Amino acid sequence: MSITSTLSPPVSRERLLSALAADPPRLDLAALAIATLNRPELDASAYLHTLDALAARVQLEMERHTGHGEVLAGLTALRHVLADIEGFRGNEEDYQAPENSFLDQVLERKVGLPITLSVVYLEVARRAGIPLYGVPFPGHFLVACSAGDHKLVVDPFHGGEILTEEGCKELLERVAPQLRFNPSMLAPAPVELITYRMLSNLRRVYLERDESERGLAVVDLLLMLAPNHPGELRTRAALLANLGAYRAALKDVERCLELSPEAPDRARLELTARELRERAELLN
Repeated sequence: MSITSTLSPPVSRERLLSALAADPPRLDLAALAIATLNRPELDASAYLHTLDALAARVQLEMERHTGHGEVLAGLTALRHVLADIEGFRGNEEDYQAPENSFLDQVLERKVGLPITLSVVYLEVARRAGIPLYGVPFPGHFLVACSAGDHKLVVDPFHGGEILTEEGCKELLERVAPQLRFNPSMLAPAPVELITYRMLSNLRRVYLERDESERGLAVVDLLLMLAPNHPGELRTRAALLANLGAYRAALKDVERCLELSPEAPDRARLELTARELRERAELLN
């Protein structure tokens, strides 16, 4: 079978590559490129304008807090506009909805995942001149900025709540209790990592909903970013096989064997490769 219709649309790949190739990489454009998986005809300029307008309002609000120090004034203005006035918040009622992963939908509906809400905060902050950065906290993306010798950590999912280190420890106990808090968990995340994590969230949502074709489109983008990722190669091979694209699936399995000759599941991979070859031959 032809797998063209099941892979990520060319517009998604092209826009994502362009966003990440920019100097510096553009998180807003990368997030909107992901959104084209849902809306291929998406007009990015409209949503960039929305971010510009929000930033202008934040800058006006910052003038009212100049006595609090530049960083704190910026952070206070940012969360006041986005959380208190605009009402951006986490979608706790329908956390697994795919729409929570698309920046255009988050800007329209004002609900989303921790990471997509963080993208809103980061991109509005960048435009307003606030030195905010993304924090790839385990299980719950955050944003933060440096204020003197300490960090101010903000949770966009919970109304822009400002977290102390103790608050971060409590959050970790809720979202990843198997882990022990380490300050390194609050290190800045580059745009590429944020993008990859957004796609990983979306892939998980689609696979849990048994939407194989949509999941395959996401995995295709993940492998565009990390071509030799063994886990993603295995996932794409399974999805392709389920869709009857046996030759394409075989190619991914053979790539896994080539990359990891000592893989613990090598025997299973070899068996899968034989089965895929047999199925592909039956199509001739």
